[in-house]
Amino acid sequence: MMSRGLKCVQMALQRRTKLEQASEKDGSVSEPDDKNDGRQMNPDLNSAPPDAQTVLPEANSSQFVRSSSSGSSSSGSSSSGSSSSGSSSSGSSSSDSSDNDTENKYDGLAPKKTKKRKLKQSEWKRNMNKKRRNMGLAYESAAKKQKEARKIKPPCKETCRMKCTSNISHDQRQHIFESYWNLGDIDLQREYIAKCTKEVKPIYRCIREKRQRGPRGNNIWYSFPVDGTLTRVCKTFFLNTLDINDRVTRTALTKQKRAAGLVSEVDNRGKHKNHPTLDPQIKEGVRAHIEGIPRIESHYTRARTAREYICGSRSLADIHRDYVQECKDKKKPYATYSMFYNIFQNEYNIAFFAPKKDQCDLCVLFNNADGEAKENLKEKYDTHQCEKVLSREEKKQDKTEGNAIVAVYDLQAVLQLPQGDVSTFYYKSKFNVLNFTIYDIKTNECDCFLWDETNGNRGVNEIGSCILSYIKELCDKNQGEDNIEIIFYSDNCAGQQKNKFMLALYLYVVTNLPVKSITHKYLIKGHTQNEGDSAHSLIEKQIRRLKKGGPIFVPETLVTAIRSAKKTGQPFQVRVMQYDDFKNVKSLTTQMGAINVKDLRLSEIKVMKFEKQCPASVLVKYSYSDEFKRVLLIRKPKVATDLLQCYSEKIPLSENKKKDLKELCEKGLIPRPYSDFFNNIT
Repeated sequence: MMSRGLKCVQMALQRRTKLEQASEKDGSVSEPDDKNDGRQMNPDLNSAPPDAQTVLPEANSSQFVRSSSSGSSSSGSSSSGSSSSGSSSSGSSSSDSSDNDTENKYDGLAPKKTKKRKLKQSEWKRNMNKKRRNMGLAYESAAKKQKEARKIKPPCKETCRMKCTSNISHDQRQHIFESYWNLGDIDLQREYIAKCTKEVKPIYRCIREKRQRGPRGNNIWYSFPVDGTLTRVCKTFFLNTLDINDRVTRTALTKQKRAAGLVSEVDNRGKHKNHPTLDPQIKEGVRAHIEGIPRIESHYTRARTAREYICGSRSLADIHRDYVQECKDKKKPYATYSMFYNIFQNEYNIAFFAPKKDQCDLCVLFNNADGEAKENLKEKYDTHQCEKVLSREEKKQDKTEGNAIVAVYDLQAVLQLPQGDVSTFYYKSKFNVLNFTIYDIKTNECDCFLWDETNGNRGVNEIGSCILSYIKELCDKNQGEDNIEIIFYSDNCAGQQKNKFMLALYLYVVTNLPVKSITHKYLIKGHTQNEGDSAHSLIEKQIRRLKKGGPIFVPETLVTAIRSAKKTGQPFQVRVMQYDDFKNVKSLTTQMGAINVKDLRLSEIKVMKFEKQCPASVLVKYSYSDEFKRVLLIRKPKVATDLLQCYSEKIPLSENKKKDLKELCEKGLIPRPYSDFFNNIT
């Protein structure tokens, strides 16, 4: 039996002939780095194992990351003995050990807290060079000098009394070299050396008569693990095999002594606690300034994100300059930009720009996945892409065929007042104005319904009232006709149009108005680009033009901007909504009878159609490729003739917003001709 995903793909390929940009690239393949001498860097080698003991890889072991030819293919040798791993830059093993623990993994399609951008210290050039140095690869020093990769040096001479070259072959030396440098951590390398060496006290010492120098130190016994046993070698063979100098071995043994011979002492360079600290009062001042910036609620993804939003008209550097100026005026100390930036990024989940509408989690998850995870998502992803193609084709077909009225509606992002380049505006709570647009994609006419936050909110009551008003105007234009067919397109916002209250509104319309049918088609999440977006873009551009001539203070200016936004064709029609224009759409669920949505799978619906001949049921599609299926919504329908009024009076502003607006009026930042408007509403 053919799966739905494969069936959808085949239907999409048959129907899509002229669709542009139907496919999207999954990403690009990065080229390998040819500077690694064939040896790949493991990003997890810098983290030590949970146990303190180090297992010595044997010479004949197969657990190596490097290829057998990696050491011999490297050209050149270390410029000096002092460049050994023993003198590695401080903090090499700890600078990026916590990166992988702090980075949040994408958790798929479940609601999540929006993550802030994290510092990726492991990708810093300095830390990358440290990692390459500890792995014996070519790197750039702090003095900007190019250091060559490590390689095996010639063994000891044949006259060596320990017969090192006879006991350990060249291939075994190569394995030892690779196993050592593949550790990639200076502490593990020191542990390796400490287990391969030990101090031997001479049987006798010659004592100098004048004792101008101290007694001779102990000798060092060198060995390598071969076939499960330690094979003794000479000093030259040991150092040349690992391409290190004598100081590395002395440092490893010294640190082992300090740790009572159990494990080597951890490298503590750069880990002291004597770091400069900042006065806590200064940090509290930074937090108070950040918390004083008014927040903007996320317009599209309020239910899925815990991130807060602030106006993007000023950058973080501008906000810091305002903070510094405020501290200077009050004669208080202030934090630097770096400290301000760290507090803003790490302690707050704030963004400057509103999130994208209907972000497509499935596409992001599929593009980020690889291997088996990507294969498991492939069928679901193919179905998703197929639905995207079919929805766009269906909208294109509705636009060119049939006599139905085809419109797309959407709520524009919040418009705030006052708007301008005055920095004080940024730190005050603003007056919100909402604009709901219904765009006829056949005639390119756009109806805008404008109201402020004292007259209404942005829920289903307001959206439903605007749609009802729009449909009534259509009926007035087509008097005498009772066969009006309407097709709406929108996104999948559950709080505004994909809920049982909107179902009740559509049933009410086909029952009480001369409308033959209403079809609502939901664009696929993450791919909801439509003609209404172009109307919003024109309005925003016109507002930016008006701001060049001075700030915008009152909603009347926004009405003028919307009406003049479209330069060619029919201008946008604006209707200013008052609180008594909004109807209680939610009350329809009780007036018309209980609506059964348990078996409807409302969140999965792609298309639903309401017909006058069947006012108690709905036709639904769960895929654009499916056939309609009728579902009974109301078992005992009732007649609802009049809609109740939603608000009996204007909605009061919050006390904080009243205070900020009054302060702007008292300071004269809002001119007197406009201050009367705000004084009346506060």
